[in-house]
Amino acid sequence: MNKNNFWTALGLCLSLGLAGAAAPASSTSARVQAPAGTFVGQDREGVRTWLGIRYAQPPVGDARWQPPRPTPPLPGDTPATQPGAACLQAFELPGHPQTLRGAEDCLFLNVYAPEGAQKAPVMVWIHGGSFRTGAGSDYDLSVLAREQGVVAVSLNYRLGALGFLATPALDTAQGTAGNLGLLDQQLALKWVRDNVAAFGGDAQNVTVFGESAGGMSICAQLASPGAAGLFDKAIIQSGPCTAPGIMQSRAEAYNLGARFAAAVGCDPADAACLRAVPAEKLVQTRSPNAAFPGAVPFPPVYGDSTVPRAPGEVLRQGLATRVPLLIGSNLNEGTLFAAWVGDPRRDLSAAEFLALNAVLNRANAPRALLTYNSRRFGTRTQAAAASATDSLFACPTSNLARDLSRFGPVYSYEFRDPNPPRPALLRPTAGLPTFGAFHGAEIVSVTGTPTGLGDPADFTPAQAELSRTMQTYWANFARTGQPGGPGLPAWPAFTAEQPQVLGLAPGEVKPVEDFRAEHHCDTVWRP
Repeated sequence: MNKNNFWTALGLCLSLGLAGAAAPASSTSARVQAPAGTFVGQDREGVRTWLGIRYAQPPVGDARWQPPRPTPPLPGDTPATQPGAACLQAFELPGHPQTLRGAEDCLFLNVYAPEGAQKAPVMVWIHGGSFRTGAGSDYDLSVLAREQGVVAVSLNYRLGALGFLATPALDTAQGTAGNLGLLDQQLALKWVRDNVAAFGGDAQNVTVFGESAGGMSICAQLASPGAAGLFDKAIIQSGPCTAPGIMQSRAEAYNLGARFAAAVGCDPADAACLRAVPAEKLVQTRSPNAAFPGAVPFPPVYGDSTVPRAPGEVLRQGLATRVPLLIGSNLNEGTLFAAWVGDPRRDLSAAEFLALNAVLNRANAPRALLTYNSRRFGTRTQAAAASATDSLFACPTSNLARDLSRFGPVYSYEFRDPNPPRPALLRPTAGLPTFGAFHGAEIVSVTGTPTGLGDPADFTPAQAELSRTMQTYWANFARTGQPGGPGLPAWPAFTAEQPQVLGLAPGEVKPVEDFRAEHHCDTVWRP
């Protein structure tokens, strides 16, 4: 398996070039007084934006691997017209050496509000990127704000080793160092509760939404006592935190942390040594956990004060924060992960296919081989992609929807566009002639703005209509807890007795006939 090729592709797709279209040149200042300070942003085409607002003190020096600390109110006028630095991360481009992006001082957020907003629903976006890459400012939420009348917020949180490395020496009374990224998110949500009214938002109607690691974060926050009361609704896009390898026990985290500490030349018990390692070296050193496509290099941790128990257990038992939930996945999630396992110019070899199946599916590997094979799917790469789709996304998402529907309203979807806009990097290959509705493909439809995973200018009329429909569903859910509304296809709630999943495809928004059977959830992946 060529892991470097995988990380190259995934990093490029999920963290590079994601920023929205360039804003028009003409703008006026937008000044707002909030408890956290007075911020001067910009007003463009009916949307007021405040970018690069610091919500926490810089996590540098002795504050590295410490819980985030709120900022005191800022004196005077604070310019808010440029995004703050992304959290430090490393990525690779084909044919180029590893490149760094961002800075250790990175805990910023961005606010987008429609003109004249008063007590508007608030939607807080948590970005994805395998807990390793990305930034809130990579996503332009201005169209969502203007067209749907919501106040939209995006945020940064610490990534990779700086956000999720765990060793006993780094732990604090507030929790395991391996969950600092989750604690960053909680502090940002507290900032929103305390300040968003000044920007025209309803502080008592906050919806968190996120994709991939962002959705997984929200899933974990549902099981975190510290997140209780910080949001009122949740949208999880392709991010079940109950899939294999997404969360790790405290013991597993310490084991991974010890191996990583050794890789950077430190004893895991020596916090001073770890804090003396240059931040750039920390993000450039490959995690021992990044051993196969889709692996999270430093998974969040359960078994500490931040996430006391495995989220799956908490969610199944109804002990999680109970809020209305909108949750879904994409029809072809796994194509992105299978494409670069081997040489993209050819199909996976038999050895590569068997090794990937064993690593991804573990005890289920023999049963998976009977269902996911080249005879049924055409190529080994397509078979591996389908297996990854079902085992890591579709079935864990369906199981999560079923578990949580016992305790509150749940709405489930599957994004099914067979040919969504895609970056040039995602070229059809010998083993993968089409990517279909790949991992992350729905983001451009939800935001309505370019995200590097596609450009609305590339939409067909039917895709543009689907995007408008999805934006309205998401905003309606944020407004009322129900996605449906006048002029929209009906979206029935998901229940254990009637596990309704709404299929979202251009020109065809309708229930999926039998989602669990289509994805083999009760046979190969039976819980």
